[in-house]
Amino acid sequence: MKQSKSLINVAGIEIQIHWTFSLIIFYIIYINMKAGLDAYQIGWSVLFVLSLFFCVTLHELGHALAAKHYGIKTKDITLYPIGGVARLEKCRRSRCRNW
Repeated sequence: MKQSKSLINVAGIEIQIHWTFSLIIFYIIYINMKAGLDAYQIGWSVLFVLSLFFCVTLHELGHALAAKHYGIKTKDITLYPIGGVARLEKCRRSRCRNW
C-alpha cells in the first residue's frame, strides 16, 4: 500500500505499518497526559501498546508461515490500529501442496 511504510522483511515477507498506526500512539499519549500521568508512566503505556502489536505481528507471521507451508505465497503483512492483515495470494490447486 502506498500509505504504508516498510518496517522489516522476515522470511521473504515484507512487514509494513500503516500511517494511521501512529494515531493510536498519539491517542495513548494524549489520554495519559490528560489523566495527569508523568512521562515515565506514559512511556510504559506506549511500550505496552507496542508490545501488543508485536504480538499481533507474530500472529500474522504465523498465518503467513502456515500458508507458505502449503505453497501459498504471502504478499505482505500490514499493521493497522485495529490489528494486522496478512495478504495471501490466491491458491491454484495445481500449485498448492497438500491441497
